[in-house]
Amino acid sequence: MFADRFGLSARSIYLLFGAWGGFAWSLINAAWFLYYVTVAHLDPLQLVLVGTALEASYFVWEIPTGVLADAYSRRMSVIAGTAIIYLAWIGQGLVPLFVAIAGFEILRGLGEAFTHGAVEAWVAGECGDDGLEALFLRETQLTQIVGLPIGVVLATVDLRIPIVLGGALGVALAVLLVFVMPERHHPRRDEARTWRATVGTARRGLWAVRRSALLVALLGAEFFWGAASEGWDRLSDAHLLLDLGFPPFGVTPVVGFGVLSLVGTILIIVTAQVIRRLVQRVDERVVSRWLVAMQVARVACQAVFALAPWSALALALGFLNSMLRASFYPLFNAWLIRRTDEDVRATVLSTTSVASAIGQVGGGPISGAIGNSYGIPLGILSSVAMLVPGTLFLARAVGLRGRAIASDVQEARATTV
Repeated sequence: MFADRFGLSARSIYLLFGAWGGFAWSLINAAWFLYYVTVAHLDPLQLVLVGTALEASYFVWEIPTGVLADAYSRRMSVIAGTAIIYLAWIGQGLVPLFVAIAGFEILRGLGEAFTHGAVEAWVAGECGDDGLEALFLRETQLTQIVGLPIGVVLATVDLRIPIVLGGALGVALAVLLVFVMPERHHPRRDEARTWRATVGTARRGLWAVRRSALLVALLGAEFFWGAASEGWDRLSDAHLLLDLGFPPFGVTPVVGFGVLSLVGTILIIVTAQVIRRLVQRVDERVVSRWLVAMQVARVACQAVFALAPWSALALALGFLNSMLRASFYPLFNAWLIRRTDEDVRATVLSTTSVASAIGQVGGGPISGAIGNSYGIPLGILSSVAMLVPGTLFLARAVGLRGRAIASDVQEARATTV
């Protein structure tokens, strides 16, 4: 394997993947929303339908790609997915038409399905379970650092430039990973590359979900989080731009939203660092309670954001929501990974993500249609309403896990006695 010649650790490669991929995404993130609205001229419903196309594709491919990652190679899943994702962004930057953008989002859904779950399962397999929360949060910091200012400068020249350039850098990252990304500890290496192993992995992963009340509750949570996220992701910036008149003082939208993203990035970095240090000092039950509290706070932030009469209040709430969201998912992924067997982790993660994708396919168009007919604030509020059941399902899962821990403790004491 090429990676053995370079001798880089899996931890270093994971952080490199986060830093390089984060830079490429930051370039794209500086321009994609304004590109959709001002160059491709998408209305609120089309904004959401583009996301629905992405999630529908993701839904179709997520479990098959997760099974392939577990049965064959998580490394190759990550490489293939990265290349596909950024090729799709290049295509979107070159063809500013709704139909073309939706088509490239369908392609990107395949790439996202390849990478999701495979990345986390790969790093857990190569590095072990210890310290996953800190590593995932560290990667979150690296993915948020340097690309936005450059993307904003390029976007002031042409909104297409940072999108296409970010896509090209992402494809280059995929090529680099071919040479430097190791896979020394695939749990089913000896049985890989056989159809029987692939089917067996799928069955074990799906059975792991079906037999666990905790994972079933998390499926419900992911479904409603997905239903809520699509409307928020596609309509929150549109609300600031079209309803609240952001940016003020005659600042151009490119610069205004660039500064907005940069400030949000700094806040996310600081939050991830604080959470990374705190999580090292607390036990699992405290982390579980934090996860629920973060989701409750997100419901409140998004609801008040939709009703805020001033852009300043909406911005403050938007920043807080971004900080909570960026802190939640690394902790949640590590929390979930510890509850699944090593040889089916990517499959289980993929299954929970399919629930999220189904939610986004169903919930996104509803929020988009409401936003188109009754105004963007009501569209956002409809997304908030979908977030509430997801929080209740998470609380249910945390309660189940807490009872399981208490039962284990009692059994250990009884054995000792």
